[in-house]
Amino acid sequence: MASTVRFLRQYARPRPGRVHEEDVSLDRGDRRLEATVYRTPGAPRPGWVLLHGLTARGRDHPNLIRFARALAASGTVVFIPDIPEWRRLEVAPDVTVETIRASVLALDTMPGVVPGRIGVLGFSFGATQALVASVDPELEGHLRGVAAWGGYCDVRALFRFGILGEHAWEGHTYHVDPDPYGRWVMGGNYLTGIPGHEGDGAAARALHALAIEAGESGLQAWDPRFDASKDRLREELPASQRAVFDLFAARTDAPPPDSAVVTALAGELATAALKADPGLDPTPHLSRVRVRTLLAHGHDDRLVPFTSMFCLREKIPDRAVVRANITSLFSHSGGAAVSGPRFVVEGGRFLRLLNGILKLI
Repeated sequence: MASTVRFLRQYARPRPGRVHEEDVSLDRGDRRLEATVYRTPGAPRPGWVLLHGLTARGRDHPNLIRFARALAASGTVVFIPDIPEWRRLEVAPDVTVETIRASVLALDTMPGVVPGRIGVLGFSFGATQALVASVDPELEGHLRGVAAWGGYCDVRALFRFGILGEHAWEGHTYHVDPDPYGRWVMGGNYLTGIPGHEGDGAAARALHALAIEAGESGLQAWDPRFDASKDRLREELPASQRAVFDLFAARTDAPPPDSAVVTALAGELATAALKADPGLDPTPHLSRVRVRTLLAHGHDDRLVPFTSMFCLREKIPDRAVVRANITSLFSHSGGAAVSGPRFVVEGGRFLRLLNGILKLI
């Protein structure tokens, strides 16, 4: 529990000078990648490779930096690789295993790191890709555990949630207003892969630009201040592409789109994504996960539904999963305020979850 206290102390009252930061580089094979290492002085420590999701700010995201410093203060060495494809909001699952492999091996041979005690902690898209990479035979003996926070499981369910806000598990159906950032990224990457939309490249580029702007601004993508950007980008489009742009990025005061139309769009977009990037689907790999695995998800997450964690838990072998928890205190998108007695209960659960992560490696 001492490591948990050190984490919380640094996270609650950040003291940048307590944690040493160093920029390094690593060889991914196809290119050199930049990375940042966070550590505190002392004896050799276990190491964490920390993965961000699809975000324009990448390893420079303030929330990620704050988390990395707290994780280092807990008594570990933290390594955050720069993934340029993800900063450009390109899904690029074909490069993720190579990136994670290179990062784990680089950290495992770094002075001040205990060999063989390396974990990967991924958020969002990075969480699922960490699980996929964990079955890489080249990481055997190097990678000890994976903590996957907010990861997805089923691509079709993810796309349906991102566009419709619907998700379900074991006969129970849930609905929230999804974070539009997710569908902007989806459309920017895969709209032109839908039959009949091959020529809608301008709309796809406009959605990509909108997602980049949201990521760089630090505002939530559902903020009405993006309506002006939507209007500008829409006006620049050919008239024939404005209707499909509206399905992804309507103004916040616009009426809901036709349910049948967006339902069909979600399915077609998922089919296009899986055709373009088969590596998006983690399910062929999940049954092969052997390393110690912790799954966590925010109950009120508006980018990836919390039911995704149940799906991951079902597909990963029991002997690998050391903990799987839903929390109402943290979501990588959205999240309702928790107060009163419920905060006490949820706080206790969150502390046990955090302690589980820190003990994983």
